Amino acid sequence: MSNNTLNVCVVAPLYHLTLGGLGRQAQLLTEKLADAGINIFVITRKMEGIHECSYSSKVKRIRVWTPRSSLSVLEEVNFSSILISLVFSISCAWILLRKRRDYDVVHFHGARAALYVNIPLLKLLGKKIVAKVSAANHPFEAGSLRGTYFPLGYLLAQLIKTVDIFIAISEEIHQGLLQDRVAEEKILRVPNFIDVKSFESRYAPCNALRENFGLKDRIVVTYCGRLVSRKGVDVLLMAWQSIVRAHEHAVLLILGDGPLRNELERMVHELDIEHSVVFTGWQEDITGFLSITDVFVQSSLQEGLANALLEAMALGLPIVATRIGGSEDVIQDGINGLLVEPKDSKGLASAVLTLIEDKPKASFLRRNALETIKKNYSIEEIHMVYIDLYRRLCS
Repeated sequence: MSNNTLNVCVVAPLYHLTLGGLGRQAQLLTEKLADAGINIFVITRKMEGIHECSYSSKVKRIRVWTPRSSLSVLEEVNFSSILISLVFSISCAWILLRKRRDYDVVHFHGARAALYVNIPLLKLLGKKIVAKVSAANHPFEAGSLRGTYFPLGYLLAQLIKTVDIFIAISEEIHQGLLQDRVAEEKILRVPNFIDVKSFESRYAPCNALRENFGLKDRIVVTYCGRLVSRKGVDVLLMAWQSIVRAHEHAVLLILGDGPLRNELERMVHELDIEHSVVFTGWQEDITGFLSITDVFVQSSLQEGLANALLEAMALGLPIVATRIGGSEDVIQDGINGLLVEPKDSKGLASAVLTLIEDKPKASFLRRNALETIKKNYSIEEIHMVYIDLYRRLCS
């Protein structure tokens, strides 16, 4: 290979546009880097029973078998998640050893088991390691190790000190890495991004959705994300009970699916708000739903930096989000969105009602949200940060 070619291996257990933010970011970034001339290949899990997704022919995927190949949400530390992670990590080690002449840098999307298992091998091979930390306060994620699972957490915190660069997508993650005693010079703040041009090109007002879901002349508030505990959808539903009392024609769209769907649907019934809540299930393209949205809400209790939040801002929607993680980095309260405390259903309801009732304020937030994304969170700018990083490491 040419000495001028950057040769990169990406390790991304979830490499798919629809399997959560981490997988989406990994695929979009990798394909953008390949378009820029980076010689790049991906090690990922072989998944079954998932929605179809198109891939770039410029990026070779090596798909690894793991148990329970239909399970993509590994939110909890249990036997299944540990087994899947270990099998994937060991398979990665074999591939990295076998293809050691094909890469100089390994970029892990997610700083968990696959990273920990492969650090010794990669250091022995003389390879550079980049690890993107995807979430704060997450079991076994770098930046959340000290004081957990003693003594394993302590030992892992010592091991990760040999990683060349950690990518922190939020200030909360940055501080977590420092608490794990990662050197400041080994932490690079790079936020998640959005392909603004591609996203805008898919956008078009979709009034047919209003007809299909019975939303004509109704105020539409939208949540988008997986239905798991850390997303705080139960808090949102409690807030919604208050909101719909004030605006009986308002409707809450819940875009997404997950293990808590049945439980949340029961909660809707118990709160007697069935007439105003619509579970749409998983949606391949959310732009149509965002086009009919009046207020976008993110109720998460724990988050890195949500893709759905960036996408909603890119379409100029007024935002209500919880004061956590990357959301607090992106949103200036009262300037380009409204922030509320996590688990505060009353505060969440009040903020949503403000944006429903105060049209000038909502318009002001819309304009600033769009400007924020174009200025600071475009893939056109951020992919160059990664190219510069790889070059620096390889030099």
